[in-house]
Amino acid sequence: MLMHSNDVSLSSASESGSSIQPDPAGRVSVGNIKMYYQIRGRGEPLLMIMGLAGHSLDWGEILPRRLAEQYQVILFDNRGAGRSDQPLCKLTIKQMAEDAVGLMDVLGIDRAHVLGGSMGGMIALQVALDYPDRVNKLVLGATSAGGKRRIFPPPEIERYFIPRPDLSAHDYLLWTSEVCYPPEFIKAHPETVEEKISSNLAYPGTLESYLSQLEAFRTFDVDDRLGAINSETLVMTGNRDVLIPPQNSYLIAERIPNAKIRVIEGAGHIFWISHPEETARIAREFLA
Repeated sequence: MLMHSNDVSLSSASESGSSIQPDPAGRVSVGNIKMYYQIRGRGEPLLMIMGLAGHSLDWGEILPRRLAEQYQVILFDNRGAGRSDQPLCKLTIKQMAEDAVGLMDVLGIDRAHVLGGSMGGMIALQVALDYPDRVNKLVLGATSAGGKRRIFPPPEIERYFIPRPDLSAHDYLLWTSEVCYPPEFIKAHPETVEEKISSNLAYPGTLESYLSQLEAFRTFDVDDRLGAINSETLVMTGNRDVLIPPQNSYLIAERIPNAKIRVIEGAGHIFWISHPEETARIAREFLA
């Protein structure tokens, strides 16, 4: 659900580090594309970066609302997804990191906490490495640094990344939910699964953009650079994640100096949907 303007309270320039007062939502020019964003809450800026083929609605409603109780939360759609442009060209994680920082520039935000989920965590890592002065604290959820140490899921799970032209968009997303949540969660909370599907379908992406993002996701590699990250870092994972196995999170935490790791028991890949209150509590404790 989108926030109406009377639900959004922007921080002052002194609180957010901003030199301007951005609108609470809209599309702005960032580099060679138009990007969609929305802002909720007030306080220190917190940039939230979504993952593969996802957009700002795919965080669900609970986590952004809880975080906006203490922070100025900036949600946005990566290039190739949602209400941002979907150019027909090769995409890279580095380019999407440039977009994220470019959006901060447009909004007048000098420095922010950065939280990324799944492929969004890869983008967050790239931002922390390429623009260290722009990142305060770093939260990485259900992600990988790529490289030779990366642990891919087995082939029977990998197949869920492949488009299914024999299925409708809804049924494809319903099928992929089998690897996004543990089966017992799907059985107990079918309405949550359907709400997530509806959010994703609200602003569908093109097949070409999905495949470009997928290639960027698969070829990402900053593993050998993790030791250079100087932001205080929290790594989060669900112990039931089959898409990006939890071992990847442990590998990241081992290489980033003084990184902390938190494991959400009983959670699968998109734990911010299945366990939003716990995710918010852990993130807020770390960011405080």
